[in-house]
Amino acid sequence: MKWYQHPSAIDRLAASYVLGTLQGGARRRFETVMYSQPTVAAAVASWTEQMSPLHTALEPMKPSPALWKSIAKATTIKTSTLNISWWQRWLAPLFAPLPAGALALGVALGALAPALWQAQTVGQRQSLLPESYVGVLATPQGKTGLTVSSLRTGTAVELQQANVTSLPTAHTLYLWRIDKAGQIMPVAAIPNKKWGKITLTEPAEAVFFSAVELAVSIEPEGSVPTKPSQAFIYRGLCGKFWKWM
Repeated sequence: MKWYQHPSAIDRLAASYVLGTLQGGARRRFETVMYSQPTVAAAVASWTEQMSPLHTALEPMKPSPALWKSIAKATTIKTSTLNISWWQRWLAPLFAPLPAGALALGVALGALAPALWQAQTVGQRQSLLPESYVGVLATPQGKTGLTVSSLRTGTAVELQQANVTSLPTAHTLYLWRIDKAGQIMPVAAIPNKKWGKITLTEPAEAVFFSAVELAVSIEPEGSVPTKPSQAFIYRGLCGKFWKWM
C-alpha cells in the first residue's frame, strides 16, 4: 500500500511540507504525488490555512532595505516575455508586497508557492491536478473544520475532519451544496470520523457543478432532509480544479 493511502502519513508529510522541513528528494517526491492526488493537495491546503494565524500572532518587524531588494529580485517576473495564465493570476496575491509582520507567514507560503509556480511554468502540456472538486470548510470561529475532495468524473468523496464532532444521540453530519443564488441542496449524510468516505449516486460533476459553497449541519440519523434543521457547523468555498475555457 502506498503512503498516500495512509491518512496519518498524508497528514504528517503535508504538515512537514507546509512548514518547509520536508527537503530534497523527499520534497520532490511529495510534490509529484500532490499533483495527482486530490487528498494530498487538500491536506496541504488545510495545513496552509492552519499556519495562517502566524500572520497576526507575531509582532511586526521592519526588514532591512537589503532584504526588500532580495525579496523583489526573487519574486519579480518579466511579464512582457510571458503569457499570463489563469494560474499566475490566481497566485498573484502571494507575490504582492507583504507587510513586515507577514514575513513568518511567507515562510509557510514559500514552501508551497514555488512548487505550484514551477508546475505552471513547465507549460500547458499537463495539469497540476486531476480535474477535481475540493472544498475547505471552516467552523463559525474561522478554524479549519472539514476538507472535501472528489475527482470531477468520480463518485467517491473523501473527507478529512480536523476534530471529530460531538454529536447528540441518533444524529449524524449532513453535507449540503449552496449555489450562487444561495439555494441550499442536500448531498448526503457523512461519517463523523477524522477520515471518511462516501459514494455519490451520480458523478461529482452532476452533484457539485453548480456549487459555490459546501456546508455541513447536524441532522437526525436516517433522515433525508430537504433543508438544514439547524445552523451549519462547517461552511466554505467549493473549488473547481481545472482550467476553464
